[in-house]
Amino acid sequence: MSRFWAGLAGLAAVLALASAAQAGPAVTFAPPTFVSKTLAGGEPLVMTDPRTGTLVYTSHEGTTHLYGPGFFSPVGVPDFIANYRNQVNIWTSSDSGATWKIDDLAGAGFNTDPSKSQGFSDPDLTMDESGRIYDTGIDLANDAVFSSQDGGRSWDKGTVQCHDGDRPWLAGGKPNQMFMATDTEEGSLSGSGHTIFRSTDGGNTCDPTGTEDFGPYSDGGSYTGFGKLYYDHQNGKLVEPALFDSDNDGNFDNGVGVSVGTYGGKFTPTKASTDKVFGHWPAIAIDPSGTIYLVWDTAPTTGGPSDACGNPPPAPNAIKLAVSHDFGKTFSTPTTIAAPQNARAFWPWVVAGDPGKLSIVWYQTNQLVDVDCQKSDVFVYDAQVFGADTAQPQITVTKAMDRPVSANSVCQGGTTCVAESFDPNGSKDRRLGDFFTNAVDQRGCVMIATGDATQTDPVTGAPLPVSVPLFIRQDSGEPLVGSTPCKPLPQTGAAHCADNSPPVTSYRRGKAVFARGRQFALGGKARDRGCGGHVQRVQVALAKRTVGARASHRATKSCRFVKANGKLTKPRSCSRRVWLRPRGTSAWKLVIHRRLPAGFYKVWARSVDRAFNRERISRRNTRTFRIRTT
Repeated sequence: MSRFWAGLAGLAAVLALASAAQAGPAVTFAPPTFVSKTLAGGEPLVMTDPRTGTLVYTSHEGTTHLYGPGFFSPVGVPDFIANYRNQVNIWTSSDSGATWKIDDLAGAGFNTDPSKSQGFSDPDLTMDESGRIYDTGIDLANDAVFSSQDGGRSWDKGTVQCHDGDRPWLAGGKPNQMFMATDTEEGSLSGSGHTIFRSTDGGNTCDPTGTEDFGPYSDGGSYTGFGKLYYDHQNGKLVEPALFDSDNDGNFDNGVGVSVGTYGGKFTPTKASTDKVFGHWPAIAIDPSGTIYLVWDTAPTTGGPSDACGNPPPAPNAIKLAVSHDFGKTFSTPTTIAAPQNARAFWPWVVAGDPGKLSIVWYQTNQLVDVDCQKSDVFVYDAQVFGADTAQPQITVTKAMDRPVSANSVCQGGTTCVAESFDPNGSKDRRLGDFFTNAVDQRGCVMIATGDATQTDPVTGAPLPVSVPLFIRQDSGEPLVGSTPCKPLPQTGAAHCADNSPPVTSYRRGKAVFARGRQFALGGKARDRGCGGHVQRVQVALAKRTVGARASHRATKSCRFVKANGKLTKPRSCSRRVWLRPRGTSAWKLVIHRRLPAGFYKVWARSVDRAFNRERISRRNTRTFRIRTT
């Protein structure tokens, strides 16, 4: 018996060591750095340009994010007027965020050419397959779109009048192709509503009419697309978050989900939860395997009498996640990411890395308050979710900053918050805007962009009239992309490097093809050779070669391509490949759950990295094989 217990103890020790080894370093974030101490930083976004190695950061100019007490400080009005250009703010960094440089057109203080960019509000960033970066801004009506081919340093294309609307969101498509979703104010195809427009010339012009993404829902209510727009480069579909309304009163407080469709075609909404959101919209991300992740904040109340803000008193809420493995047709049961018992968690944003790896960020108060008008300390939180595409995800929650980014209220009432902040008896503060964001840097680690509404005039101590932009980067823990643990960067930052090399795809050695019964499988590996590069997705085309009675299968040029459902297309040119999305990136596997007919087959495999460098088809990544009748 003693030997049994000794052996059991030894086994437990081994398992404990193995578990500790698998856990890896804890997730931590470096102290935040100021992108600017004078310009506004509400509603910020940051992104990596892998082709140039630069970071691009953009934010609201502050016009409708003003705080009355700070506006009348000695530095408030002069600084705001001196810096005002009716354009969203744009900075770039060539040293991984250690230092930032404001875009300045010919020393005039403009970020971009005013004939291409007018609008102080509602920025967004995206990139098309050519590496062109797009940003947007509005001037309470017009939706401007402008773009850069050199990593955000200059903006050579754009229009101040893509369309009239509110809260535009962008998604980059094929080279020089951009999609913009907006709550149009000029009248859409049916008179009004949420509409998606397109540019095919890098943002110089936009289509005169667009594709609507709102309308009736199957439960008798209605829905509207609302939130950050995404374009899936594998299937060419657009997807955006959606809000649902059960009684068609326009409040859209009956659930969250997504809407998926094609430009010029039809959009189909799917509800993932009946939760009412606290923020203005949910957020989504898509990983390289095509899995869609939806996150949102809930808004429960106690049901008691109205509080000082005129709202039902808040109850503890949660940040939730739902997952779709069939590109928005169905969703998993929601998973709770965070549920503070004496606080309010709000405004989540999500970014995906390798398949099943997420970073979700949100603001969280230090006490349970109605943030619309009641003061609290507001902190930045991050949850890294590994195995997010499984039934048992691993969730690591970290406070990304030791200090708060606000010690006041966080008003969600739009421009009325500004007016009420000038009321001596008011308690409204809208300096943080409506959202903040996270992204993946060139190392594959998390970076966060947030406004900071705690800064004061260094001379008088008066509050600043706007929030200022902060940048936070992960400096330990496992990355979202790749396997190299995140590490602190030198204080001077890391020199940027450009990724212009395409990845390389190979097939599994030995028996790369497996076909038995009603299943076909094909596997391999992919690696990126670029500086700081990572494989974003793998594509596989599989075809049965049509062979005549006297023709060699190697000579024929006609193919019937295998579709995702295992069925074959009609005969077509072998150069018109139908690309499928296998599971995984660095190690990939394509599985077809269907018996393929006997015959000669050819397979092509290629990879695309995060800089949209696409591997060329050659003899090296092409194979031929035969499936015999079983």
